Amino acid sequence: MKARLQDYRTLWRAAVSQSNAWSTRFIQASVWLTVLMLGAGMALTDGPRTAIAFLWSAVFVILLLNWGWRFMPGAVKLNSPANAKLVPQMRARLVELSCIVCIAGIAGIASAPHADSTLLVGALFWTVLITLGTGLAAAGHPAGSPIVTAGMFCAVFAGKLTATLSSVLSHPIVILLSLPLYAGAIVVAVRAMFPQGGERHWNMEARRARWGDAAGKRDPFVERVAAVHTKGWYAASLRRDCVRRDGRRLLLHALGPKHHLGEMAVATCLLAVVLAVLGIFMGWKAGLDTVRGIGWLFAALLLFVPLSHSLRLGQLAGSHPAEQSLARLAPAAPASSAAFNRQLGRSLLLRALAGWLMASSLGLLLMALGGAGASTLLLLAGVCCLALPMVALPLRDHAARRKQSGIVGILLVLLSFASCLVLATMTGRIMGLPVMLVAVFLGIAVTVLAVVRGLRTMEAAPCAFPAGRMD
Repeated sequence: MKARLQDYRTLWRAAVSQSNAWSTRFIQASVWLTVLMLGAGMALTDGPRTAIAFLWSAVFVILLLNWGWRFMPGAVKLNSPANAKLVPQMRARLVELSCIVCIAGIAGIASAPHADSTLLVGALFWTVLITLGTGLAAAGHPAGSPIVTAGMFCAVFAGKLTATLSSVLSHPIVILLSLPLYAGAIVVAVRAMFPQGGERHWNMEARRARWGDAAGKRDPFVERVAAVHTKGWYAASLRRDCVRRDGRRLLLHALGPKHHLGEMAVATCLLAVVLAVLGIFMGWKAGLDTVRGIGWLFAALLLFVPLSHSLRLGQLAGSHPAEQSLARLAPAAPASSAAFNRQLGRSLLLRALAGWLMASSLGLLLMALGGAGASTLLLLAGVCCLALPMVALPLRDHAARRKQSGIVGILLVLLSFASCLVLATMTGRIMGLPVMLVAVFLGIAVTVLAVVRGLRTMEAAPCAFPAGRMD
């Protein structure tokens, strides 16, 4: 038994060691900090019982996330023909370890103390689907993506169950009897993730390779709509900036012709039109009161456009190093590294801020045209201000060879969002102020601190152009 446990430990460490250590530690710390803050907020608003159930379930959800996102991508690489010859028991140990982790995670969620049984039955079913779908997708199995999609649809339509069926499914005995079924599904799915050689293994290997190659390519439709149709806009702005000898704008042109302000404007307007049509359809089906109640959630989706744009601005610096070397020789470019980086940082900040202003204004305009009240508009304004720290994402040391991870940037924004929201809730309760009004000022304050820190980092760094070099 001790030797088997040692095998499990060795395989787990070998699989997870293939991911980036720094990003993994940062993501884990951010997730744990967010979970603890949400638990503290639940303890203040809903009581300690709800907080205990949430924290208990969160521990096992994080275990399943570690299995799906850290262990599985490395474990499927260990299941190779060469390793099968050298270590004949490796596949069996990988299957056993995966089954143990998944079953332990599901059993832990099912045993959450003080949990609402009505919510627990849906959470268990959804967690099993997403966990198995994620594992199968990481292994390259064709059933992975359909299972994840089915899990998303199940989460959307879970509230459509009748009261009688919901009460029957949420009975503790039914939940207990469903655990062996989940365990059987886990065993079958895990065995499919680790095929014993043959054509199935090579087909899954080829599918993983194709997905990896396609992950870095842009969607053809997005390329056609957001880029091709704005080439004239970009060319006109480039000619105008060259005539004016605008050094600040010319620095942004050195980042390349993609992801400029025209693309962001087109993408934001297209998404706003889609959300407006969706709101009209929902108002026709469910009533205007329903749309006014949840419309701010749809309007907040517009913030994903400037968020993705800010992330790309922080990564575009290393895309055209040859042109950047020539840009430093231009008469309009500052001579010193600090002045050059300061001008580039301010340009990136203004570009990201323009995207945030565009998305926030369109969201508030959609809600105002839909007849939303002042409280709903304040709620949406608070959400927009809580997401405002995204404008500081492009402010970093662009001369470093280490690339900025998009996941780390998203987690930073989410961490800031959750922290400010929890602090605004506590401050609003203590001082008797509206929560979202406090959140507006907190979001702006965090943004100012992040921007000042980012600009100081850029000023102290070597010259940003050419990016990604080794000094």
